[in-house]
Amino acid sequence: MDIYSITNHLNEQAETVINTLGDEEIAVYIFLNNEFLKGDITSNQVFQFVFRSFYRLDNAGLTPEFKDAYFQLMQRCRNINTIDPHAIIEYLYQYKRRKGDHSIQFSFTTKMINMIDPTYPIYDSEVARAFRFSNSYVKDKEQKIARYLKQHDQIIEAYHKIIEENLLEKPLALFNSKFDYQLPIIKKLDFIFWSYGKSLKLSNKIYTG
Repeated sequence: MDIYSITNHLNEQAETVINTLGDEEIAVYIFLNNEFLKGDITSNQVFQFVFRSFYRLDNAGLTPEFKDAYFQLMQRCRNINTIDPHAIIEYLYQYKRRKGDHSIQFSFTTKMINMIDPTYPIYDSEVARAFRFSNSYVKDKEQKIARYLKQHDQIIEAYHKIIEENLLEKPLALFNSKFDYQLPIIKKLDFIFWSYGKSLKLSNKIYTG
């Protein structure tokens, strides 16, 4: 992964990337964050419904038991200073999907932690595309988890470098101009890279410069 080539291309595509983001995505996230801060989300059915819809939890072939466990765990983790993603992955792994198998839910793990700590980057297919991460099949469970965690560490490192060296000045300026919301800069980068990955998918090409 070459963060400089990625950010150079992202800067060139800044207007497309920010225009791909709608106000609705930001507003829904703000709503979820505010609802989460109000208190116990295990009894907040509106929060759970909007979260499931926003992050497509209902489209992942997961059982009601998994979803109940997911929000119960989110609630239990809300006051933990350092959350171990590996422990969450292992906990959720015990709940089978609708088709009867077990699965590694890394993206939903990062989305849970991000709800608790907005400075924890989200990992999903759009972000993975933006960073040009390999999606080759890995059968071994522990090897697959290790690859996810390594890629996530690379995202964290990249975001810190972007902030330190001001590598995305144009996209961030456009984001701030378009959206009048108070968000941590890493959360803004979350949205920008998600939108960048989405725009790459829509244009049916992945930059390889």
